Amino acid sequence: MCSKIIACIGPNSSTCLRLELLTVHRVCSRIPSKEPDDGSNLILAIINMLAIGIETSGYIGSLALLRDGELIDERSLGEPGRRHAQALVLELRDMLQRHGAGPREVDAIAVSQGPGSFTGLRVGLVCAKTFAYATGCQFVAINTFDAIAENCGSEIGSVWVVENAQRGELFVWHLVRDDISIWRRTDRLQIVDSREWLSRRTVTETITGPGLTHCHLENVRAVLLTDDAITRPKASVIGRLGLRRLLGKEPLHASAEFDFWKSVPFYVRVSTAEEQRDIRDQRKSIDPQG
Repeated sequence: MCSKIIACIGPNSSTCLRLELLTVHRVCSRIPSKEPDDGSNLILAIINMLAIGIETSGYIGSLALLRDGELIDERSLGEPGRRHAQALVLELRDMLQRHGAGPREVDAIAVSQGPGSFTGLRVGLVCAKTFAYATGCQFVAINTFDAIAENCGSEIGSVWVVENAQRGELFVWHLVRDDISIWRRTDRLQIVDSREWLSRRTVTETITGPGLTHCHLENVRAVLLTDDAITRPKASVIGRLGLRRLLGKEPLHASAEFDFWKSVPFYVRVSTAEEQRDIRDQRKSIDPQG
């Protein structure tokens, strides 16, 4: 199978650059995300491109298969409580077999990078990295909060995305939709006291994200988007965002997004288990006999 990207640069189709991504050799060439200096339009078309999306940042993960950016299949990674590691590889194999596709026919794999569950993120990234290494397909890691913002309707121009940070705190990130409907993170991720932060939100603000389920929302004045279809990231959205970034439709946030050797889970702080280990190590360094 041969997947092709056709990029027509210029006000007419006379200037056309055709890039072929051969499945066997995986010749990859990114199209610059910046517009040409002459201000002409950049039009991208995808022919027969197969992509996988993996989302394991939460309690229940999901897996998606897309062709030409259109969703073919999306499935949950088991019932609540079932570990992603037990389901991900088997579901991926079954999904590809169901649609008559082999691993080496996949052109790209996109995976949720976090913030989110420590174990879930590790499982998803290891699976995506291993798949990309073994098959030679393109790899891209997607910020989980970007995927959640993408669930919002077109009428929403800015949103706070929140996730549970434990200890009565939230991870919060503000995103704004730009002139071409691409979500941009406006600042760094913050860790805030949930009650105090929510009490300061106004009626002009919109909040969504899985962290809302852990909050007391009775007196919050902001617009709250609490439907699961919005608050939880989806593998299909991860896949679509991955394709858009691989094809240069969205700017890079970091080069490691496309390098499976360098890409790591986005942890805002270490896990509770790691904190306890560090405390034990500190105590031992003070009292080796303790």
